[in-house]
Amino acid sequence: MAELGIVDIREIIRAIKSVHDFDFSNYALTSLKQRFERLMSTYSISSFESLIKKINSESEFLDTILYETAVPSTEMFRDPSLWRWLREVYFPDTVDRNTGRFKIWLPACVSGGELFSLTILLSELGLSDKVQITATYSSDKILEYIKKGTYDPKKLEVSEENYKRANGSRELADYYRTDKNNIIRDTSLIANVEFRKLNVNFDNVPQNIKLILFRNNLIYYNPTQQDKILQLLYGSLSVSGHLVLGIRERVSGVSTSREFEVVNEAESVYRKRMLN
Repeated sequence: MAELGIVDIREIIRAIKSVHDFDFSNYALTSLKQRFERLMSTYSISSFESLIKKINSESEFLDTILYETAVPSTEMFRDPSLWRWLREVYFPDTVDRNTGRFKIWLPACVSGGELFSLTILLSELGLSDKVQITATYSSDKILEYIKKGTYDPKKLEVSEENYKRANGSRELADYYRTDKNNIIRDTSLIANVEFRKLNVNFDNVPQNIKLILFRNNLIYYNPTQQDKILQLLYGSLSVSGHLVLGIRERVSGVSTSREFEVVNEAESVYRKRMLN
């Protein structure tokens, strides 16, 4: 597999920006290096020069880059303690008190694991008709994958265990079928989800959101972009809306710390703080 240097990564970023006006410059370079190298291996691109040529000459290749460099969630109901908290504390305490549709946003859908987990949970709580989920994605291939309901069989065993630990009220098998060697999730669960394509700069974000699930994504950006994204998420939230970052990340920095208050430190759940 071809190995890229930091200079190569920066040149690839410049080429994508120049040709496609898509800016990767605020991604963490180490993570981006790994993903570009995986892209080259997957598509048998033998050299840095060949990759640059493909970027410059094939307009449709951008969607492939976005698809292959996105980081999918590892399994469904990842970090079961969060899903228990959502099931037993958060949703029962907030949805019924809400006026109108309870809006939820998943900003970075890739594999659909988080989305299907959420829709299963809401279905079991009898809340599906009371919420509006917006799921944003960067690549058309990502949307195609999610809508097909396909799921990696290698992730099924740990997902089954996660679901049990999250106090699921049925069996996870009730929400998928087996087709030869493939797992196909029940796509009726996402029939009412609003899918929206969103670019790297998070332009045109949804507004008046009650809950944002953006777990373990900030680590893939540099500090400047992390702060910018947190500001955009803050602006997207309604009064007292909640942001879930996940156990591996925290709100930091003087400005963002003033804008969010901790609700559940163990799960990195924050509430929008209204500033005077």
